[in-house]
Amino acid sequence: MASTDDINSTEKLLNVIRGKDGGLPGETGKPKISFSAKKPAKILNISASKRAADKKRYTIGVDFGQGFIGLAKTVRASDGRPVLVDHKIIEYSHLTSKSSSDFNALLKSSLAAFCGSFSDCSVWTMMPAGEVNVNYIKIPHVPKKQLENVIYWTAKKEISLDEKESIFDFELQGEINDQGISKYLVMVYVAPKAEIEKVKTLFSNIGVPLAGITIAPFAIQNIFRSKWMPPSEETFASLFIGNDFSRIDIYSKNNLVMTRGIKTGTSSMTEAIADSFSEKTGNFKLEKDETKKILFSLGSDSEKLTKSDAGYNLREEEILEMIFPVWERLARQIERTLEYYTSSIGYVKVEKLYISSAMNAYNPLLIYIGDQLGVKTEFFDPFIKQSAYSASESLSLSERMSLVPVLGLSLSDNARTPNAIFTYLEKNKEVRVKRINRIIFTSFAAALMICILALIYQAFEVKNLSTKRIKLEKELSLYNPILSTEQISKMSQEVKAHRKVSRQYAQKYLGMAAIGEIAVVTPQNIRLINFKINAPGSAAPKVVPDKTTKETIDDVMVEGVIFGEREMLDSLLAQYVMKLENSPMFRGISVQKSGIVTFKKSEVLHFTLNAKIG
Repeated sequence: MASTDDINSTEKLLNVIRGKDGGLPGETGKPKISFSAKKPAKILNISASKRAADKKRYTIGVDFGQGFIGLAKTVRASDGRPVLVDHKIIEYSHLTSKSSSDFNALLKSSLAAFCGSFSDCSVWTMMPAGEVNVNYIKIPHVPKKQLENVIYWTAKKEISLDEKESIFDFELQGEINDQGISKYLVMVYVAPKAEIEKVKTLFSNIGVPLAGITIAPFAIQNIFRSKWMPPSEETFASLFIGNDFSRIDIYSKNNLVMTRGIKTGTSSMTEAIADSFSEKTGNFKLEKDETKKILFSLGSDSEKLTKSDAGYNLREEEILEMIFPVWERLARQIERTLEYYTSSIGYVKVEKLYISSAMNAYNPLLIYIGDQLGVKTEFFDPFIKQSAYSASESLSLSERMSLVPVLGLSLSDNARTPNAIFTYLEKNKEVRVKRINRIIFTSFAAALMICILALIYQAFEVKNLSTKRIKLEKELSLYNPILSTEQISKMSQEVKAHRKVSRQYAQKYLGMAAIGEIAVVTPQNIRLINFKINAPGSAAPKVVPDKTTKETIDDVMVEGVIFGEREMLDSLLAQYVMKLENSPMFRGISVQKSGIVTFKKSEVLHFTLNAKIG
C-alpha cells in the first residue's frame, strides 16, 4: 500500500470532499469529471436516428441486473464498424422472481418490442462469471490436426474437468516465449451444463432463439476487440464493484489474461453504514433499503436524501468515514491481484484501470483506488469515444457505466466471443458442413458448366445441320423432275434385272475363268495331265439326291505330275496346294492321291486334287 507518513488516507479523502486540496497525490492536473443530472424516468428508451436501409442483421445483448433488464442493439456498418442502434433499461420490482411467469411475460414483451422480428436478430446473454472457471495453459508447437487433442488433455490434466457436468472450450491467443521456447498461449474455460441449461430454458420458454451465452469478462473484452473503445495501453484492467462481490479482469493486447472475484461489494459498504449508524444512534438499526439509499446518495449525479430519509443529517465526510474500511480492504485485494499478475505470472504491469460500479459514480472512490494502486484510473464510460450515438449525451455517467455489460453483449460475435453454446466442437461441425456445402456447390457448378457447354455445342450442331439441310434442299430442287416412288421402284427392278444378267454371264464363263486361274497359279515344274470342272450346263444333270448334287456342283479335279528332286517333291506339292488355297476363286482344296512314279527315266510325283469354286 502507498505510505501515509504525515496524513492518513481518510484525511486525504476528507480534504478532497471539503475542497481543501485539489486531490490526492498524483491527481494534480487531472481533468475534472462532470456529471449530468440523473433522469427520474423508470424506463430509459432512447433510440438513435434509424436509416431507411436494407434488411440488416442485428445483435441483441440481454443483461439481467439486480432489479432491471438491460437491452442493447448493434449492427455492423458498411465499413465493418459496430454501430449502437438502440438501448433500453427495464426496471422491475425486487419481488419479481426470475423464474416466475410474470418475469417471463415481461422479458418476452420487452424483447419483442425491442427486437421486432427475432429472425433478424442474434440474441446474446450471459451467465454468472463466478460459475465459470477460466484458466490459461501453455502448449508446445504441434501439427494443426493434433492441436485440439493436445489442448484438451493438457487442460484436463491442469484443471478439474467433468465432461458429464461441464462444457469445455478454448481460444488460441497467439504465441509466447516460455523460458526461451516458443509456445502457444491458450485460454480455456469450463462452464457447468446446469447453469447453461437454466439460461437456455429461460429463453426457450418465451420462444426467443438464443445465439450465444458468455460471461461478463468476455463481454467487456468485446468492447476492446471490436474497436468500439480502442485502449491506449497494451495492458489494462477493468474493476466492477457489484452488490455482493467485485471482479477485476486484466487484459493484454485486447485478450482477457486473468479474472478474479473479490468478496467485497456495495453490500459490504451498506453493512458498514448500518453498523456505524447503530453505534452512533444507540443501537438504532437501519433497514437494508435505507442504508442503500444513504450509500447511493454519494456522487454529484445521485439522488440526494430528503428530510424524511434516515441519515439525512449525515455529512458526506461521515458517510465516507463509515465505508472507508471497506474501500481499504477492496484496494488491498486488488493490489494483491495485480502483484500476483505481475510477479508470479510474469506479465507486464497493468497501466490503466477502468472502474464501473453498481453504485453511482463517485469521484473520491476513483481517486482513492488510483492513489493506492499507483495506476492511472478512470470510470468505465463506453461512450467516451463514441460521439455518433447522440442518445448517450442525455445519460449520466452512472447510467453510461451501467450499460457496459449489455453493450459488450451486443458486440458479441462467434469469431471473437467465447460462446458456451457454440464451443470448438460446434465450430468444427460448422466448418465440416461448410466444406461439404462448398464441395456440393462446386460439383453442381461444374455439372452446370458442362451442361451449358453441351447445350452450346448442341446449338452449334443444330445450326450446322440446319445449314446443310438448306444447302441440300437447294441442290435437290435443281433436279427436275423429282423422283417419285413409282420411278424408284422401276429403277430398282431394272437394277435387279441387270444384276441377274451379270450373274448369268459370270456363270457361263466360270469354267474359262477357272482354267485361266489354274494356268496362272501352276508353276513350270508342274505338268497338268487332266482338268475337269463340274459347272452348271457343262454336262447333263444326273438324277441324284439333293445333297450329293449340292456337293458336286462347281467341283474341280486337277491331275498332274511334279518334276524336281526326289526329296523336294512333297514340298512342291504342298506349295502348290497353298497357292490354290490363296486363290480367291478356289476353296476346299484336298489331295485325293499322290505318289512317286517313273516318267522318262526320272522320278516324278503324280497327284490328283479336288477343289470347289467360289
